[in-house]
Amino acid sequence: MSKTITVHAVLDAETFRKFSIFEGLFRKGNLTAPILFASILSISGIVCLLFGGVILGIILLIIGLGFPGLFVRNFFHSINTQVKYLNLENPKPIYTLSFSESPDGIVVTNHGQGNEPLQYEWKSLYNVYRVQGCIYLYVLPDKAYLLPDGQADDSTDALWQFICDMLPADKLHDRRKL
Repeated sequence: MSKTITVHAVLDAETFRKFSIFEGLFRKGNLTAPILFASILSISGIVCLLFGGVILGIILLIIGLGFPGLFVRNFFHSINTQVKYLNLENPKPIYTLSFSESPDGIVVTNHGQGNEPLQYEWKSLYNVYRVQGCIYLYVLPDKAYLLPDGQADDSTDALWQFICDMLPADKLHDRRKL
């Protein structure tokens, strides 16, 4: 008999915020440009200050630190707006995923929608990330299902091992230690 693990995913604001930070700043690398911008302008500002260009140095420092600060503020404001729009302050069931050992072994049923269940083949999965408190299952580069710890009918470690057994190592990313 083939093994099956079911996850009844309940999404809350904290899980969504952590995922949004992971997705927006780290996985997609959107943090690189603001850091590079801040570094270049700040170093240029310091060099100007050292060589007597006080006004230009101060302007470069203000711009170099101000724009990235606005980027980060707007990013977190956007996340908070999405949390309110999705009404995640109160945790709610969002979908159920069933994992089986068959080649087309992932079935997703969305809660609150009349859609037919979606089915994914193991070989078509894009990537899977395990972070502290959650597993992010990417079925496409920009579509992920969040599997918070403790919501499966087996342990999170057993679910992770099951996924590891079904996918090649290059699609698995354990980020709990980072």
